[in-house]
Amino acid sequence: MPYRLNRLAETFSGNFARYCSQNYELSWSEWQVLWALGEEVHATAKAISNHSGLGKTKVSRAVKALDDRGWLERSTSEEDRRFEQLRLTSEGRRNYNELRQLAGHYQRWLETTLDLPYRNALDEGLLGMEDAIAGGLLTVPGTGVSR
Repeated sequence: MPYRLNRLAETFSGNFARYCSQNYELSWSEWQVLWALGEEVHATAKAISNHSGLGKTKVSRAVKALDDRGWLERSTSEEDRRFEQLRLTSEGRRNYNELRQLAGHYQRWLETTLDLPYRNALDEGLLGMEDAIAGGLLTVPGTGVSR
């Protein structure tokens, strides 16, 4: 199951990246960091890493790339000076909004193309697995790691 899920995820994310690369050249890591900041889900690299499953190095490189583009700004956290608070700049917000629209178009294309009887079951199954991860039910025995 992990292999199959990963293969499908790679296929869909690769297709999505090619779809968006018409106007943007973002790595998948950059997209995930941009999305997390755009949705205001997480505001530190560590939180984005924990949520996305991306390693700290990938998140750090993505943050640097987005910073180099002028799409995000960093500030030292007042609560814990070891962390930087990340926030989209106005240019980053504009690009995020455009990419979000592209993501919506891609989602609608997928829903039209994959008009299969089991699409809803797949969506419900994925939600159930995400809930299991969030609830700690998919913790690897003996490691305390859930991913």
